[in-house]
Amino acid sequence: MVTKRSSTVREMDSQYIEKREQELEFQAKKRRGLIRRLSVLGIFGFILAGIASVTFYAQASTINEKQEEKQALEQELELLKAEEKRLEQEIINYNDLDYIAEIARRDYYLSKPGETLFKLPDSSAD
Repeated sequence: MVTKRSSTVREMDSQYIEKREQELEFQAKKRRGLIRRLSVLGIFGFILAGIASVTFYAQASTINEKQEEKQALEQELELLKAEEKRLEQEIINYNDLDYIAEIARRDYYLSKPGETLFKLPDSSAD
């Protein structure tokens, strides 16, 4: 009877081992599937992070360009405002008869009747 007992124990051991091997194999498959899913998820995450960083860099570059353009336009605006003030002053001056007479005497050597104009050389401080 001792021999029968050994064979029964061996049968139980082999069933237990087979069942345990199946469980381990199933866990290994689950682990491989998990690793694959996490790898794919990681790749997608890496791609999305790359796209986001490129987008942010492009937007930052665009913002910097626009700020530089804004500064240049503001400087141009200041120049145009100064030009506008100068032109407004010229309008006021050209509506003044005394100013027009002065320009005519200076630039075109025109004189009033009975008036004599003398052009003096510019004095140079050599």
